[in-house]
Amino acid sequence: MKIEDNIGTVDYFGEHRKVFMDTDGAKEGDYVYAQGGVLIRTVPEKEALETLEFWKERFFELKKVDARLSKVHDSQTSNAILAILQKVNLKRALTKEDMSALYKVTKPEELKLIYETANSTRQKENDNACCVHGILEFSNHCRNDCSYCGIRKSSSIKRYRMTVDEIIKNAEYAVKELGFKALVLQSGEDTWYDEKKLVEIVRRIRKMGVLIFISIGARSKELYRKVYEAGARAVLLRFETSNREIFENLRPGTSFEERIDLIKYVKSLGYVVATGFIVGLPGETDNDLINNILLTKSLGADMHSFGPLIPAEGTPLEDERLPDKQKVLKTIAISRFADREAKILVTTALETLDRKTRKEGLLAGANSIMINVTPPEYRELYIIYPNRADKDKDIKENIKQTTDLLYSIGRAPTDIGL
Repeated sequence: MKIEDNIGTVDYFGEHRKVFMDTDGAKEGDYVYAQGGVLIRTVPEKEALETLEFWKERFFELKKVDARLSKVHDSQTSNAILAILQKVNLKRALTKEDMSALYKVTKPEELKLIYETANSTRQKENDNACCVHGILEFSNHCRNDCSYCGIRKSSSIKRYRMTVDEIIKNAEYAVKELGFKALVLQSGEDTWYDEKKLVEIVRRIRKMGVLIFISIGARSKELYRKVYEAGARAVLLRFETSNREIFENLRPGTSFEERIDLIKYVKSLGYVVATGFIVGLPGETDNDLINNILLTKSLGADMHSFGPLIPAEGTPLEDERLPDKQKVLKTIAISRFADREAKILVTTALETLDRKTRKEGLLAGANSIMINVTPPEYRELYIIYPNRADKDKDIKENIKQTTDLLYSIGRAPTDIGL
């Protein structure tokens, strides 16, 4: 690693990436681990050399597979769609009319070309790296009453809260036993976890040498600042929809403007920001989805996070029709065209909609996955939507299935020690 001011340059098999120096004591020539553009920790030489030896041949073999699968094949399609995709290839911005035309595509051969172009764009801009974060759901209490969510305040579900020590214990297992290098700490909007508790949790986990995401909803700006100072470096905070009327109807007692203002604020603090929306909300149009994508980009999102509406039983939206899988895959592809360098998440909700779509999403332009590391006794209670794809999965088996999938399509997991 080379250092200039507070920016380091990391060399990984000849590839050079800029990272923000977030670790005291790191110096030029050190082996380091970085994630999300942030240096997380230095790595002892012996450990680093063992890891590099493991990856040396596999790294280049995976790149070959990814390059092969990222090719765009000739396909019979309309001149109008070809013209739009040519703009993508020339790195020109798509208009709203272009995006609307892509959403209207239904022919299999045209969809295939759209997804191949998105995957090719992902490969050109991001190479074959794929984020694999662990997510720990530490409380299903929530003060909100969102119309689609299974842990909403008025739901009559069994509630749980992990103690601070339980959270630390499970985080330590995820890091030391399972090898995760990035953890998402997620809960409902539960104010029982006040500033003091959250700062303690973050400080103790940060000492494990991992990137910490927090996903705790709309809390005070001061709390987010304190948690950043304690060592959290990423926030998952979705705005759900850019349509204010839909937002206010589905999220009573909350403010769209305040939500957007908070996302902008955490970005200004230096957090890596993951944000996005729900696909398939009642009353939503393709134009709303396009505005959602553009808003996500305008907020400076480092990661796009969106998934299909899967309303929970007993909620006002429980009888809503589920969105078409292709609608979500097109949203991944169009998001890739709009924000070429971003990380785009294949959510568990998408996998729940259709168990095959984890791979399909990755081949439509996505390059990030989350694996649930919540203990089974709590995971079955965190029912934000029903029949979750990860509900009954053994964690270690889930990790193996995920890494096997990534290897099969030439992707290199970047956040899990193997």
